Amino acid sequence: MQKTLSEAVFENLKELIKGKNAAHESMFKFHWKKLWPFSLIFPQVDFIRIQRFMGEIKEQALGQKTFIQNNLSKSVPDEKDFLKAVPAYIDALAVSCEKLATIAKFKQDILEKKQKRDVFAFNRLLTEYQNAQADLIRAGAFVQVAWGELASKSSAKNAGQTESP
Repeated sequence: MQKTLSEAVFENLKELIKGKNAAHESMFKFHWKKLWPFSLIFPQVDFIRIQRFMGEIKEQALGQKTFIQNNLSKSVPDEKDFLKAVPAYIDALAVSCEKLATIAKFKQDILEKKQKRDVFAFNRLLTEYQNAQADLIRAGAFVQVAWGELASKSSAKNAGQTESP
């Protein structure tokens, strides 16, 4: 069975979000391996890798936006609401990735002693990231609603096709 454009985009977005969430958890989630003396044994967060990864996710997300724009004319009319909601979500994802990469750079600069610990600057970066996350969640709500409507339309169509002989 061939995937529709919206299904392909939805699957790609899920993978991009999984990657971004993994980086978020790596940086912010509490884990016993981050405590002393375990932190001396186990590898810690690689901030440089997170910066590169966030750049890659941002690039792939913007590629999805271009993909949608190029293929929107080929989509089924039912998919249009979903596909029109996705670009705003992608923009919010790109901003969120930038903010997370900025925090990773800040922490890496502290490790490399390029920068002193500045609680106020770090708090400002965290607030900017928190705002970007809130924007991402709001944009995601529109995508979820549009996806739910698309799924209900397609399930109703499939039920109508199976009933007729």
